[in-house]
Formats: sequence, C-alpha cells, structure tokens
Amino acid sequence: MATLERVAEQCVGTFEVYSRAAIVRNLDLLEPNWKWSVPSESSGDYSFKFSKQPVQSTFIISAQHSAGLEAIAKQDVSRVSIIFVLAGELEINHRRMQKSLRIPINNVASISDRAGKRLEIKPRSSWLLFQIPEPVIRQHFEELTGKPYVQEFALAPVSFRQGGAQGLYQTLRQAEKDLMTARPVERVMLAKAYSELLLVKLFTKLPHNLSDAFHRGTLESAPRQLLRAEAFMRDNLHNAIMLEDLAHAASCSPRALQRMFKTYRGDTPMGILCNYRLAAAHGAIKGGQTDSITDLAMSLQFSNPGRFSVLYKHAYGSSPSSILRFTRERSDDAETA
Repeated sequence: MATLERVAEQCVGTFEVYSRAAIVRNLDLLEPNWKWSVPSESSGDYSFKFSKQPVQSTFIISAQHSAGLEAIAKQDVSRVSIIFVLAGELEINHRRMQKSLRIPINNVASISDRAGKRLEIKPRSSWLLFQIPEPVIRQHFEELTGKPYVQEFALAPVSFRQGGAQGLYQTLRQAEKDLMTARPVERVMLAKAYSELLLVKLFTKLPHNLSDAFHRGTLESAPRQLLRAEAFMRDNLHNAIMLEDLAHAASCSPRALQRMFKTYRGDTPMGILCNYRLAAAHGAIKGGQTDSITDLAMSLQFSNPGRFSVLYKHAYGSSPSSILRFTRERSDDAETA
C-alpha cells in the first residue's frame, strides 16, 4: 500500500502511513530515543496518523493508530511528556526500577525518558502529548515561584474530562489547530504566546507533585529535620558545607538525613544543595548581579568553573556565559530604547 502513504508537507513532523515498516521508519526519525516496533495485527490494518508541532522549545504531538505500538527507551533524556489518552490505553514498565504505570482512556499522566523503560500502547488508540525539556520546566518553575526546582515534575494518572486538567487539554488542542493553519510570520508570535500559556496552565491546573511548592512555596510535608537542613542550606549558599554540617543543623545522623532527602526530595542532600546554588546563580545572572561567571561560581562554592558551566547548562538549557551575554544585550537595548 505504499501508494497510499503520504507525508504532509505543510508541517514538518506530520505523516499518515499504512504499513508497519512505514510506522517504525517515521517514528524512529521523529522520536529517535525510543526503539519502536509494531506487533502483528490480525486485521491487517496499520493506519497511523501522526503530527508533531513545535511550540518554541516544546512540542505538541497527536497520534491515532489502528495497530498497537511498543517501544523501549534507549537512554536517559532530560524531558517530561504529558500524555492525554483519548482512546485505548497506555502502559509503561521499568523492570530495573520495578515500576509500572497504566494510563486508561480519558486520563492524563506524565512520562519521563529513562533508559530501559518499556512503552506499550494498545491497538485503536488515540493520544495527545505535550513534550517539554526538563530545563524549560525548571526555568519556568523558578521564575514563577522564586524557589529552586529540587524535585522532578511528576503527574499521576488523573481524568482530564473535568477539573483543571481539562483546561490544559483544551488549550493544547486550540494551539495545535492555530499553529497548523497560521502563516509563518504569525506562527512565531503564536508559538511564543502559547508556550507561556501552556506552561503556566501546566503548573497551575494539574495536580502534580510540585503543586504545594508552586502555590505555597514549600514542597510536600517533610520532617522537621529535613526542613532545618534546607534552611541551613539557604542561609549558607556561599559557605563550604559538608554532609556532617547539614546533619548537625538538622539534629540527626548523616545517614538518617540522606534517607529523608531520598524519600521526600528524590535526591541526596548535596544534590539538593547543588540545585539551590544553581538557582542562586541563575537568579544572579538574570538579575544582572554579576560580571564574571568564574567569580560567581567560586562564590557559590563551585571550585571548578568548567564543571559549574556543565551543571548550569544541564539545568537551564544554555551556558551561563550565553545567558549573561543575552541579559546584557537585553539591558543595553532597554537603555537605548
């Protein structure tokens, strides 16, 4: 049926195909971090419609397919996918971590790319996906709250046919429609506007694990020892801190503190301290409070400026020198306007 297969020219990332080989070929091209396969379908129906719309640094993806889909993540990728299941069912398993997630019809949940994760989407499924790089989530969370992003965004399955999640779904659908039909000059402005709106709705309307941090400035209820350790971190960002110092401030043993951070923050105490310092560095750069990346890194106890730049770029998607240069150029433009 090769003659029936076509790729839409009006939008890069849109295709409609009718064979197993064509499905795998196109998905491998557009979503290369997953190794795709299509199980044999007794009906012989392999119709597949797929659209991937860029919205600045995020993507809106929609798909409708008759056959089932299976995929295995090849490596860890720093991004989060918010998936709305419109028909059928989706299941995710991670054998190494012994975790599984089932997303039934009319539910939305988040998916992260982790090596070895297995994805199974049932036949005759339809879904809408909002794909966001982790640095984008981190940056918007910190800019909107003024708090460091210390825990990976996660959303357990919840209905999107009612409540706050419905608003995000409707906005995604409208954005998809508007961007598909917009002229090139309009598309740039629409993409910027929709990107901001979608990320705000993501944080404000969905019952994700950072809701408390977003609305009240604190993460989920945690032991007093952990909160004391975090307060000590915030008060000593420019001072050398060891695990033993945090444990002393928290009035508990280092091992007990490590267990609490793993349970309530999903990271080590020193990992969270690093996040606080990176957030402080980002704020200083964006606020025009530094002239030297090396001096800033050293003041925040990063003894290796090169390592600081690597960590910063992983967190915020750009090098600290690039953001500093952009901040200066924007400041100069404002002064001459």
